[in-house]
Amino acid sequence: MSQEKQYPLVSIITVNYNGVRYLKTLYDSVKEITYPAVELIMIDNASSDDSVKFVQQYYSEVKIIQKSANLMFARANNEGIKVASGEYICLLNNDVKVDPHFIEPIIEIFEKNPGAAACQPKVLDMNQPDKFEYAGASGGFIDKYGYPFMRGRLFFTLEQDNGQYDSTLEVFWSTGACFFSKKSILNQIGLLDDNFIMHMEEIDLCWRMHLHNLKIYCVPASQVWHQGGGTLPAADPRKLYWNYRNNIFLLVKNLCFINLIRILSIRLILDMVSFLREILVGRWKNGGAILKAYWWNISHCPLLARKRSEIQKQRLKTDKEIFKLIYSGCVVWEYFIRGRRKFTELKRINLLIGNKFKGKEEKIGL
Repeated sequence: MSQEKQYPLVSIITVNYNGVRYLKTLYDSVKEITYPAVELIMIDNASSDDSVKFVQQYYSEVKIIQKSANLMFARANNEGIKVASGEYICLLNNDVKVDPHFIEPIIEIFEKNPGAAACQPKVLDMNQPDKFEYAGASGGFIDKYGYPFMRGRLFFTLEQDNGQYDSTLEVFWSTGACFFSKKSILNQIGLLDDNFIMHMEEIDLCWRMHLHNLKIYCVPASQVWHQGGGTLPAADPRKLYWNYRNNIFLLVKNLCFINLIRILSIRLILDMVSFLREILVGRWKNGGAILKAYWWNISHCPLLARKRSEIQKQRLKTDKEIFKLIYSGCVVWEYFIRGRRKFTELKRINLLIGNKFKGKEEKIGL
């Protein structure tokens, strides 16, 4: 076997905007990785700090692409993917530290499973390394009303990592904090949707992968640590806006018409309850962010209709098949009303994990 075949090139793409405070930790850890075939690309979104100068001075191996404006997360990553030479793509946030061996387990899963379209490592909190991190944890799922959650993180509750989620598992979505995919697949089904701007664009991409009958994996043998909040702090109303805006956008694009009407009707009720709660406790900006998110979707109906039409024409899987990958309960009800704070406490999680994924480790070559 040739060296090139044995070690396919991995292009690590990092989007940066005024993140010089994170870059030493990131690239010092990247320098220690043991995988021998890596291309490093940094897309700089017109930073006004010393990010570019710093990387040029201390990490000359990084190819820097400077943009004249802030392209935000999705579009900037797409620019990186277009110029990447690797067979595999790794989208890596600038506020991440990687384990030296984080690439090998991921590539092994890809190489042994031709249907694998995306993978993520286990993502831990850089400030509390014994806990899962908000944006990644140990693999992403979604419930029947479109609310995302993770192994190791439900809404605001982060579990301690005791090895309870160390099994490689087929999941619904892979975190954008450290997102691996094949460039050939991205060329086939499309890149991140620029219209998401930031937040949930990776869930949309993974949903499209499922519609093309492809698979997503979490591979906890690979491990990274994420600072989190590098773009927007968790309590920022703007973060709430992007999450609500893009969650509705996500459902409109990817659900069949009957399920879209059924699910959106219930989501409207649930989201208006959230709006009233924010107003009643005096968080006016949060309430405004929810209304603003809905207004964006209403005012961009032509865009949503066009995007939806493009996706629905390409689908190879029915919603009935997709729903086998989706949690059949309501995570909002279980978390906020029933007080279930852990992934394993969700009432119907065994139906999803047990029936869909039981015994998968042998099949995926572990």
